[in-house]
Amino acid sequence: MKIIIDARFFGTETGIGRYVKEVVENLEQIDNANQYVVFLSPKNWELYTPKNSNFIKKSVDLDWYTLKEQIFFGGYIDKEKADIAYIPHFNVPFFLKTPYVMTVHDLILRHFKSVRASTLGPLKFYIKYFFYNLILRRGVRRAKKIIAPTYFVRNEIIKELGADPDKVRVIYEGFSALPQNADLGEDFLCDKGILLPYILYVGNAYPHKNLDRLIEAFYKLKKEQLDLQLVLVGKRDYFSKRLEKETKEKYSKFNIQYPQDILFYGYASDEELVTLYKHAKVYAFPSLMEGFGLPSLEALSFGLSVVCSDIPALHEVLGNAVLYFNPHNAEDIKEVLKKSLIGHNPGVSINALLARYDFKKTAEECLEIFCRNGNIKKR
Repeated sequence: MKIIIDARFFGTETGIGRYVKEVVENLEQIDNANQYVVFLSPKNWELYTPKNSNFIKKSVDLDWYTLKEQIFFGGYIDKEKADIAYIPHFNVPFFLKTPYVMTVHDLILRHFKSVRASTLGPLKFYIKYFFYNLILRRGVRRAKKIIAPTYFVRNEIIKELGADPDKVRVIYEGFSALPQNADLGEDFLCDKGILLPYILYVGNAYPHKNLDRLIEAFYKLKKEQLDLQLVLVGKRDYFSKRLEKETKEKYSKFNIQYPQDILFYGYASDEELVTLYKHAKVYAFPSLMEGFGLPSLEALSFGLSVVCSDIPALHEVLGNAVLYFNPHNAEDIKEVLKKSLIGHNPGVSINALLARYDFKKTAEECLEIFCRNGNIKKR
C-alpha cells in the first residue's frame, strides 16, 4: 500500500519543519510494510536521504501558501494513486482527490488576525486571510482524520471550525533528539557576546509570541539586577528586525544596551542550541497562544528552569514542571523571572513528564491513523 507525505517543510527553521522531519524519520524506523513517497522541495532536497528501501523521495517545486500550490500540488499527489496522503499542516491543496489525513497545529492565525502579524499591506493581508480560512475550513471538512497536538487545539478545531469530534484525534508531539553531549563552551558564548547570566528564549518573533512584553519585564528586572542578559534565539526575519528596531527606540534612552543587555542571536544550529540551553539561567516562553510549546520541553530536557505563560496548551503539556505568569502583565513576568533566577524546584519528576513526549510514539499513532483511514495493512 502507498502513503504520500507532504514533507516540503522538512528541516526548515520552523517548529513544523522539525515536526515533519521527526515524523518522517521515525516512520522509517517503525514501518517496513508500506510504500512511502515523500515530497520535498528543491530547498530541502538535500536534507533528507531515505534509509529505508520502502521510502522514496520526489521533488516538487511549489512553495507553500501559494496559489500555485493550491492549483497544482493536488495533481502531483493524485498522480501517485496512493491509498492515503498525509498533509502535516492546514494547507491542503484545493483540488486534491486522494483521501488524506491532516494536522492542524493551532488556530493562532484566527485569533491574531492583525496586519501587524504580516508583512503584507492591509488589502493583501485580508485577501490572504480570507483564503486561509477558506482552505482551512475546506481541508478540515474533507479530511478523513484531523490530528491535533493537544486537547486544547482539538477543542478549538471543534468549536471554531465545526469539525466532527469523532474526526479529531489528539497525538502529542515529541521533543527533538538534540545532541545531549554537545557543548561549544563558554568561550564560544563569549565570542557571541554572551558574558553574563542570561535568560533564554527560542522561537520566532511573531506578535503573538509576546516578546515585547518579555523585553519590558526584562527592563524592569535589569533595574534591580544589573548582571543579566536576555538572549533571543530565532531566525532574523522581518518580525525579529522590527522588534529589535522598536526595542532600541524605546529602551536605549533608559541605558539598555545592544547586544550587551539584549542580544538578538539569530538562527542557532543544534550544537549552538544545546550550548545555549546548557548555560542559560532561565528559559522564558511568554507566548499569548500556543498549540504545543516544543522549546519549553527541550529546555526542561537540559535541566533548565522554565517560566511561561499561563495559557491552556502550556498547562496541558508542562503541568507543574514550570512556573507560570500572566503574559499580559510585565510586572508579573518580572516577579516570576526573579523567583526562578533564585531557584525553582518543580517538585515533579521531569523525566516522567518528558517520557510522555516521544516522536516515536507520535509516528506510531500517525501510522495507526493512516492504516485505519487508508485501508493500509499494519507492519
